[in-house]
Amino acid sequence: MRLPLGRGAIRRGLQISGAFVRMDARDTLNYPLALGMQQLGAIVPVVTFLFVSKLVNRNGPDVAGDYYTFVAIGIIGMRLLSAGLESFSSQLLRTINQGRLEMLLVEPIRWTMLPFTMVQWNMVLAFATSITVLLASLALGAHYNWAGVLGAILVAVLGMAASMGVGVLNASVKVLAKRADPILTVYSLAATILSGVFYPIDTLPSFLRNLSWVIPHTYVLQALRRALMPAGETLPGPSFWVAFFALLAFCLVIYPIALFFFSRSMEYGRKTGVLSGY
Repeated sequence: MRLPLGRGAIRRGLQISGAFVRMDARDTLNYPLALGMQQLGAIVPVVTFLFVSKLVNRNGPDVAGDYYTFVAIGIIGMRLLSAGLESFSSQLLRTINQGRLEMLLVEPIRWTMLPFTMVQWNMVLAFATSITVLLASLALGAHYNWAGVLGAILVAVLGMAASMGVGVLNASVKVLAKRADPILTVYSLAATILSGVFYPIDTLPSFLRNLSWVIPHTYVLQALRRALMPAGETLPGPSFWVAFFALLAFCLVIYPIALFFFSRSMEYGRKTGVLSGY
């Protein structure tokens, strides 16, 4: 569908976005026990790493003098970024399986707006869960620089946008392959190992250390730690603003590519009939 992106299309996109938010919020809040268990499960890693930090007892300059806060921010960042990576693919397949996608595709909006209209509630929920994790880590002994919160929010939003770009590229394959997630699987594996979630990247072999700076996750975690850790400015690696502009550049590159392939995949799926479900 190649409708012009005028005021009418934008207004319709906002209406569809609001409808998805209301529907997903109602679905989440109708199951408060599941929501509570999700929040409880999110706290488990920061509790686990409290004891790991006592065992490791590593508080050198590569973790800004506080390993527990270092890893707590890594856990919070990865939770936010995972929402960006996975939300669109999961929402798209859910819509297909419920038989609602074909009805959605006849709406007067461009197909490339779908990634931005379907995921808002998941993003809001990810932020809420991250706040829960942050407060739990604070109660367990993490230390934060509250003056850096606005900068951290800014880079978190940009990081989620960058990871969602990868998620849209993944959805371009998954909408046709149905049960395969090749892009997401490879990227998530690389991000978990290379981005320094649980350990500083200078502990990696040199060839892996160089690869880590190709992954947007690394820049997000670097910027979050620089903003939120009391001694974050002492961390090795790029500054907050270098990381920020690297993420911005990644978004400018990934979105034209991801949206192009997504549009082509949807068009191919429409012609071959694979968008109607399993």
